[in-house]
Amino acid sequence: MSSVNESVMELAFLATKITSPGDRVRITEWIRKLVQTHTEENTHPKLVEEYLDYLKLILTSTPIYLVDPFKSYPPKNKPLVPLAEALGNSISKKCPFLPQCGSPAPVVLHRSGDDTATITVNRDPDGEVYCYMAIAPRDP
Repeated sequence: MSSVNESVMELAFLATKITSPGDRVRITEWIRKLVQTHTEENTHPKLVEEYLDYLKLILTSTPIYLVDPFKSYPPKNKPLVPLAEALGNSISKKCPFLPQCGSPAPVVLHRSGDDTATITVNRDPDGEVYCYMAIAPRDP
């Protein structure tokens, strides 16, 4: 896996090979959004790297066939969701009987005062309950 800067430069070069002007502009906007997201605080590096690698895979194929989420412009005033969630939501739009992806809001979320322990209880749409408990060691 290459660095983000190398991937951006490679994608910028690959974008010049797109024959459709509209697709070329849309991919350029996606590259800008990914660079902007990469420089934001509290952004996990893997989030941007997954999009960059997926876009690189699409643009190196022959013929170039754009798929979701790159068939439309990137979200302007919203943060990017993880790529797996974006792809899952695009599939669920085409198959209405599939649920939307995303993390469910916790029913219970409790953290200890020193943040060494967390308990979360989530409920899925089918009514099943999932419990999660994490304990981190204290600093000596």
